[in-house]
Amino acid sequence: MSQQIKTPQQQQLSIKIKSLKLKRINELNNNLKQELSRERITASNACLTIINYTQTVKDYALPEIWGYPQPNSNHFRTNLNRSIQRSGTYTADSAGCCAIM
Repeated sequence: MSQQIKTPQQQQLSIKIKSLKLKRINELNNNLKQELSRERITASNACLTIINYTQTVKDYALPEIWGYPQPNSNHFRTNLNRSIQRSGTYTADSAGCCAIM
């Protein structure tokens, strides 16, 4: 195998390519180090955390389990309550914050 004689421009280009490859490898290596240092938990611990969360945080969208919220504790209905008190009746126009177009 014979070696070709490279011009100075080819040598500079070769050095630039090699430096870019090295930079990319270093970036990938740093990304892998960051991923390795990230906290890991086992799947069973993750499942236990989810179960604990669902058993302790009340979700009033499931009234069969958690019951209904106390009066005036639903911050989504505060604007609705004010509208009803002002007008005395509930209408679609007094319902609230959003309009669907």
